[in-house]
Amino acid sequence: MIFMISSKPKFKYKRVKVIWQDILTCPNWYDDLTDVDKLTYSWCEDTGYLYYKDKKMLKIFSSFSYDGDKLTVGTVTTFPRSVVKKIEVLK
Repeated sequence: MIFMISSKPKFKYKRVKVIWQDILTCPNWYDDLTDVDKLTYSWCEDTGYLYYKDKKMLKIFSSFSYDGDKLTVGTVTTFPRSVVKKIEVLK
């Protein structure tokens, strides 16, 4: 009896943490403008596998699966590079 062992290709995507800034919208009414002065944007973090990066765009995915030797990915996030403040490679 001969058993075939299929080996999946080497996974080439680095796991990263992306630190980025997002806008903040607040629907409240303010009669004291010093409260408006206190509003700022949000700092956000996402973790995933680095798929693509250039000067304008960054793409990560957080789920993946192999069907035989074919890689499929899911939960893709695309960032404009203007909001990305740091990309940290994780172990």
